[in-house]
Amino acid sequence: MVGIDPQLIDPEHGDYRVAAGSPAEGYGCQIFPPDLRYKSDDLPEPTLIHHNNNPSRSSIEVSGSITINTIWDVDTVKVVGDVLIENGVTVSITPGTKIEFQDYYALFVQGQILAIGGPENFIHFTSAQPELFSFDHSPLGSWNGIRFDDTSSLNGTSKLEYCLIEYAKEIEENGVGGAIYTYNFSDMEITNCIFQNNFADYGSVLGLEYCSAPRIINNLMCNNIAFLGGSPIYCTYSYPRLLNNTIVNNTVLNEDLFFNTGTIHTFLSKPQIVNNIVWDNLNYYLGGTQLLECKAFYTIYNNIEAGHEGEGNIDSDPLFFNAAGNEFMLRSNSPCINTGTLDVPFGTELPDSDLAGNPRIYDSSIDMGCYEWQGTPISNEELPITNYELKSYPNPFNPETKISFTAEHAENAKIEIFNIKGQKIKTLIDKSISAGNHTVVWNGTDANGNLVCSGVYLYKLEAGDYQKVKKMMLMK
Repeated sequence: MVGIDPQLIDPEHGDYRVAAGSPAEGYGCQIFPPDLRYKSDDLPEPTLIHHNNNPSRSSIEVSGSITINTIWDVDTVKVVGDVLIENGVTVSITPGTKIEFQDYYALFVQGQILAIGGPENFIHFTSAQPELFSFDHSPLGSWNGIRFDDTSSLNGTSKLEYCLIEYAKEIEENGVGGAIYTYNFSDMEITNCIFQNNFADYGSVLGLEYCSAPRIINNLMCNNIAFLGGSPIYCTYSYPRLLNNTIVNNTVLNEDLFFNTGTIHTFLSKPQIVNNIVWDNLNYYLGGTQLLECKAFYTIYNNIEAGHEGEGNIDSDPLFFNAAGNEFMLRSNSPCINTGTLDVPFGTELPDSDLAGNPRIYDSSIDMGCYEWQGTPISNEELPITNYELKSYPNPFNPETKISFTAEHAENAKIEIFNIKGQKIKTLIDKSISAGNHTVVWNGTDANGNLVCSGVYLYKLEAGDYQKVKKMMLMK
């Protein structure tokens, strides 16, 4: 076979698998079964349709198959049925557009999607009834995510940039991928997006299966929940590249004491994990880890709670400025500043801007996470919030846990308990406190003294202008 073109699928984007019919089938470092549904159709040359006839933008309703190139340029796209972007077709979405799913529908992509917003004009994928959303297998208040099932790489790179994606759910038992699912698909970039309040049994944000290698860069993933494993990322037989993401406050609700999972849950995969912050994610009832089966060679220059082998990795409180507001910017004394690496994985490029629209590289170096510190204190930076510590032990607990914190003097301090939906359960402290160490016990009861159910609860400290929220799990 010397001198014969091996006919690789997409080497330009890091996909070195042999294509169907290649003379190299059966050779190389990996052999693939013959049941892959490669697409051999000739791509059409479709025309173009604009959905922007109304100068005031207004709204449109969509469902069914999209068979010609389309631009969604309206205030709101109301999805009233499952939508399929056909092979060879591109759907482009303009900044500021809201994609509102009226029921439990999915956006299936067999062609190409270009949802490119801006830091001041996010594209918003959401449910029409988010008030009905709950972290369970009910379809109420949710939609079925964006799904790439064996999508052909001949369509060009699909891009999600400056998108807010929330209230997506995979309701099938053992279902994979709440917000985004890929099977045998790599030519995708997800950059500067926010994922929150998404749900699946495995991979509430991303479910990546069977030779999927998307580029996942500079995103914020917070407050997403998986029932069984991998919140927010579940990855099998795949090779994604995760660069400069902030992954915080995500939860796995698995009640099996001996089920091993992680925030990034992988199986026979080699994700490249560089410059990320993976912190304050609650995984399972006994022990748990932030990264499951992620190789040290590919895991470098990250801030990973509880640590991880690999060059440049640290285990230090990121010192977020506004975690209570879900912004997760870095304070000026954060250990994540200037501790990333500019030697990014092959096939990836750093974006020009961070999630806030600021320059991604400041002073010839790069920070960990999705926000780049710009060299000047953020407002209220001088508040002595670095002296506050908050933790609970044991966690998980039954029947009670001790919540302890170290604080400056504050005239108005509170410790409050909330359920996972944000409903207040009980106030444990509401008074002036002195500087020093404090401890309060929660015995798993509500304000009326009734025992609450097993599950995840939030405990919130307010002291002056400082707020911090952490998670704990009650197990019965």
